[in-house]
Parts: sequence; C-alpha cells; structure tokens
Amino acid sequence: MNEQMNFDDMRYIIGSVMEYAYESIKDEKEKPTEMNKGRALAYWEVLDTIYSRLIICEQNPKDFGYSDDWEKPFFAK
Repeated sequence: MNEQMNFDDMRYIIGSVMEYAYESIKDEKEKPTEMNKGRALAYWEVLDTIYSRLIICEQNPKDFGYSDDWEKPFFAK
C-alpha cells in the first residue's frame, strides 16, 4: 500500500473532517458542555492547520472544499 494519495482522496478526507467539525458545532450549540466546546475547538485547529499547509504548499484551499468563511460557524455566538 505504497500509493500516493491523489487530489480526490485529499478532498474526500478534508470534506469528512469538515462534516464532523460542523456537526460538533451543532452539538456544542445544542448542549454547551466543556467536552463539546473542546471538540469543536479541536476540529477548528485541525482544519486551520490543513488550511495553512495548503497555503504554504501553494494550493488553493477552495479546491479542497474550504469556503471564504469556513471559520465563521466556529466563532458565531
């Protein structure tokens, strides 16, 4: 299993993480426990790290499913 991941694989993985991240935001709003807050923050950190690495690698985050306001739901009160 030495094949390199391709663009579609990366897009799928990032999309899955985004899906779980936005679910964690919903969970946090429905039940604002410290655990749910921490989970949402952890997903934001993962997505932010991926976003930053895409920029460093001169890739357009939009090509991987990021929108211009992808962070907004994490900080909306």
